Amino acid sequence: MDITVIPKQKMVVMRMSGEIDHHTSKGMRDALETELKRSGAVNIALDLGNVIFMDSSGIGVIIGRYKTVSALGGKIIIYNASDQIQRLLRMSGIQKIAVICATLQEGINIINGKRRLG
Repeated sequence: MDITVIPKQKMVVMRMSGEIDHHTSKGMRDALETELKRSGAVNIALDLGNVIFMDSSGIGVIIGRYKTVSALGGKIIIYNASDQIQRLLRMSGIQKIAVICATLQEGINIINGKRRLG
């Protein structure tokens, strides 16, 4: 897990690898919450390019962080996910609460109103 902050976008970027399951989801949740508080960020971007598996625990982390950032006026971007992970996200309805896209820049453009999916 690697976390970066983009101050201009008020964004915490987390790069995950491996599996997001009940063993790793607590660490992911705690790291995001800590960094949001420390940095004052309101947006979260999740790079899932190196994630090979995700279960409902990962979906739960995303939903929980959505509640946190939406209360702050922020958004969630999920990018660089494999086709398999994208299918899981869409089946779970995550596209209703998060921007799912190919790149971080595409997601930033969408949440800033510069481009819309569709």
